[in-house]
Amino acid sequence: MPALRVARVLDRYGRKGPGIAVRKYLELLRVPGILRVTASQLVARFPLGMLSLAILLHVEESVGSYAVAGAVVACVSIGEAVTVPLTSRLVGVFGVRPTLLAAATIHAAALLVLTTISATEWLLLFLGLLVGASVPPVMPAIRALYPRLVPRPIVSALFALDTTAQELIWIVGPVVATLLAAAFSTTVPLYLAAVITIGGIIWFVSTPRLSEIRIERSSSRFGRVLLSRSVGLAMFASFALVASFMALEIGVVSQFDGEGIVAGAAIAVSALGSLVGGVLFGHRHIRLRGLVAALSVVAIGTGLAGAVPGLILLCLALFVSGLGFAPALAALYFMVSNIVDERAATEAFGWLNTAALVGAAAGTAVAGVMGDAFGPGGAYAAATVLAVAAAASPAVMRLTGPIKGMSG
Repeated sequence: MPALRVARVLDRYGRKGPGIAVRKYLELLRVPGILRVTASQLVARFPLGMLSLAILLHVEESVGSYAVAGAVVACVSIGEAVTVPLTSRLVGVFGVRPTLLAAATIHAAALLVLTTISATEWLLLFLGLLVGASVPPVMPAIRALYPRLVPRPIVSALFALDTTAQELIWIVGPVVATLLAAAFSTTVPLYLAAVITIGGIIWFVSTPRLSEIRIERSSSRFGRVLLSRSVGLAMFASFALVASFMALEIGVVSQFDGEGIVAGAAIAVSALGSLVGGVLFGHRHIRLRGLVAALSVVAIGTGLAGAVPGLILLCLALFVSGLGFAPALAALYFMVSNIVDERAATEAFGWLNTAALVGAAAGTAVAGVMGDAFGPGGAYAAATVLAVAAAASPAVMRLTGPIKGMSG
């Protein structure tokens, strides 16, 4: 009889464990054209992983000042954060193809101008704003389209695949930018970013599946989508989650000051955890308690990272912190797609992108201040507080009323 019990356990494991994930992803990949859509939009977004570091390296080499270079990079983030909800809304006015192609053209042109002129500081700051403001709103557009591209039962798997695969952008992008700048010139990563942006957008907008779908123009006022409690929750949780990760990164870098390879490898372990978590759990229809659990895993891993001794235990804690990252983001995106009108979906996802960008800037700034004042422990403490805030936000929001798009 023990063998029979083992067989029953294995059967349940195959139906409820990773076996379900494999079947869902296989079902997803059988949808005609979905692999091309997903791959092309990831390629179009890949330069975002190179952009900050590539611009930092080029401007610093051009003017000899990290302060100016950092200010230009900050302008890129500000430009994107301010304009992405607006450019996302324009997708419904002019259509996916015209909007993305126009933005990509301006974006690539601004990058090329940045590489070819000897500019004053003010002009460099303006070009930074223009580079950020013209980032093609691929992410808001594709996440608004996902529920229309695949059957409803596997939409969550598609969001999980997207949030998991995008980790590669932030792992590979900075490495490519650094290697090209060191091997050739600081202009080469910017040239490459411009070429990939144009090529990726053309590949993306030429996919046959997109010609079958049109995002209709939103009839609501700009910003009205922010009145949704679910969008507000998703924005705050995304803000705190991304801020926590950036603060955690500062903590790791400061802990291994002078050992950049070790710090980079440790941070990559967190991204690996996110990849594993996304594949194993991101496809599930996560409810409110599941969202809190995923965010709590991030908070626990983040807290342990600042407390454990030794590199091996640190890497284990970082892996745990990443484990809940992709599933939590996938659940938040799926929740928003469930409750927002199709015509307002691009704007809603644009606001989520803005929240993440602001979170990245805030997490870096707070952890920098705390790190200067208290050492690596200060940065780790800031990361933990932010992660706990993200984990608590769904439960706190639930106390004030029901959250649409996500049951208990």
